[in-house]
Amino acid sequence: MIIDTHVHLGSKPGHLEELMEMVQGLKIDKVCLFTAGPGFQRPGNASIMEAHLKHPDCIIPFYYFRLGVDTPRVVERAQRDGFRGLKLINPTKNYNDESYFPVWERCEDLGMIALFHTGIVGRNPQQIHFDIDSSRMKVIYLDRIARKFQQMTMFVAHLGNPDYGEAGMMCRWHANMYFDLSGSTLKKKPPSFFRELLWWERQKIRYKDELGRGPWKRSSSAPTSPPPRCPTR
Repeated sequence: MIIDTHVHLGSKPGHLEELMEMVQGLKIDKVCLFTAGPGFQRPGNASIMEAHLKHPDCIIPFYYFRLGVDTPRVVERAQRDGFRGLKLINPTKNYNDESYFPVWERCEDLGMIALFHTGIVGRNPQQIHFDIDSSRMKVIYLDRIARKFQQMTMFVAHLGNPDYGEAGMMCRWHANMYFDLSGSTLKKKPPSFFRELLWWERQKIRYKDELGRGPWKRSSSAPTSPPPRCPTR
């Protein structure tokens, strides 16, 4: 099964139908669909759920969660409404701020995936009205979350662009983190770049975590039905 874990729903009329045609043409089985952050003219969460109801076998709906504004109860409501995870971008504080811990607790309890934008975020003129700071989304801030909430599945977008080294090492250590290679400068990187960055090999790995596991294994206490592994696993 092929799952694209990072797909935005556009606002152009007919975009959903175009997306479904593209998905079928590329032989992708499912997509995680969500809207963009503040300052972008994109459909809201209701449109994401509507798209899911039109294509329930293909679209996995993710709820755009305003980190620093929405409460943990919103996580509960999103899960109850049928969303499978949260899309997180442009927080009001660093991702690892303790004030967000109740959100991660609810995600862990409810089995909601948390999909984090990491690294430099795009810009447009409308964003002047929002408090946006790329430094709050540095990939290293997710290290604290992954260690404390070990049963929460974390999708991490853009491999920490441009902090690829930190992202690669975290991918190796944390069994509950899955990284995508979408967007930005990642489109221009050659295969040799990723071979050097993700340097471990299944048969030759010497460095393992504190439980004696390599980066491709999970402990017996891990969720019994983990999501499909991303290419960087």
